[in-house]
Amino acid sequence: MWSGLALKNWFWQGLFVLHFTSLVFAQEITLKAKVGDSVLLPCCYKLPSLQALFKYRVYWQTKNSDVVIAYSKGTLLRTDAKYENRTKMDLQNLTMSIFPVKLSDNDIYECIVQELENGAYKLACDVTVVLAVVADFSKPVISADVPKDACGSTEVMVNCSSHGGFPKPRVSGILNNMSVDWQTKAAASENSLYNVTAKLQLNLTEDIVLTCTIEYDDFKVSSNYSLTPRPEKLCPRAMALGHSRK
Repeated sequence: MWSGLALKNWFWQGLFVLHFTSLVFAQEITLKAKVGDSVLLPCCYKLPSLQALFKYRVYWQTKNSDVVIAYSKGTLLRTDAKYENRTKMDLQNLTMSIFPVKLSDNDIYECIVQELENGAYKLACDVTVVLAVVADFSKPVISADVPKDACGSTEVMVNCSSHGGFPKPRVSGILNNMSVDWQTKAAASENSLYNVTAKLQLNLTEDIVLTCTIEYDDFKVSSNYSLTPRPEKLCPRAMALGHSRK
């Protein structure tokens, strides 16, 4: 079994003279995947048959040159411990699968294929795959701090919170069909997932329907909340005045 350093040295020695060609033929693909799902990272080459693999070197690495999967002459040389039991390469179209996807898989990957011709390896193709990992935020929880003795027009602080998502979110809201701006605070936890809290101060003078929406990447999750002010005629002071006039 090759060590990581030896494997990198072996591969980069083979690629050094092909660096310029690699720059010319390099492609870039962007993919998105959710935590817990599976994802297929396409390479740029399809072998004519499974038996042809012995004529190729195939190398999947990250932008930091960390080896993910490497094959040479049909033999698996190494799978990085970070991806062990979670990655597999199709031996004909060279696609690499990752399952289950973790937040740490958010990275830039490169598939490099070399073909053996006349006793020397020549670059067949080189593709870069940008993997953007998304973690779903929880359904927002909305609450309102309403004074117990509130009556009629009342200042109310509304809170909206959600947790466990990625990337950093944006909070938007609708109040009776009008857009509102939340005071938002998003913080990353120890596992790099974000927790977000948002506050909205409003003057409660009528029935309202409020929506809090957490937007992250191309995804969003929202909740609705209703508030009804206490009618003036039911206020203790108003009722007391009514009784005194009788």
